[in-house]
Amino acid sequence: MINKLKEQYDSLYSSNEVTFGGGRPIDSVIDLDKYIGSGTVLDIGGGEGRNAIYLSNKGYDVTVLDISEVGLGKIKKVSERIKTKVSDVVNDGIDGMYDIVVNSFVLHHMMEKDAKKVISDSMSHTNKGGVNIINTFSDDGGLYKRNIDSERFYPSEEVLKEIYYEWDIKELSTRYTTTFAKDKNGERMKNSAVSIIAIKKN
Repeated sequence: MINKLKEQYDSLYSSNEVTFGGGRPIDSVIDLDKYIGSGTVLDIGGGEGRNAIYLSNKGYDVTVLDISEVGLGKIKKVSERIKTKVSDVVNDGIDGMYDIVVNSFVLHHMMEKDAKKVISDSMSHTNKGGVNIINTFSDDGGLYKRNIDSERFYPSEEVLKEIYYEWDIKELSTRYTTTFAKDKNGERMKNSAVSIIAIKKN
């Protein structure tokens, strides 16, 4: 599965100048300054750098993990300050401690047990007082329905609230968005997406 996913994203990043969000960071990353103004960042599945480039320009020390060499190559062309590593985080795990760990629209590619392992690793590799940001597709919409029998991770707000029950949850919300995936008619599918910003207390 990982090789197929790598080929898919290498192709996407090669075919598009900017693939996701017009290069704009996710709202949760923009909100980060309200809770922490500096520090080290691990961006898991950071792709072509929509979040990493923004944070680096704000003065954060950013490391990006991704399976796509093409996506990481695009980051390197923009910024030499950002550290990049080709990595399958499910199998490779996380090295080091960070003030901020970002998981942005990557967890839905994983089986539920693997996604929960990545979240657990993200939490344990976050410094006290540090922040976790998760944005991921959740349990309502075309993408979820297409994969409903796949055991992939499509969490509700309640699931993330339970995982982060010992943390200080600053923001938790769900919105509907247009996915990159297409239905049988070639139309982009709509799906809910859940977002959480949580601070480590202990």
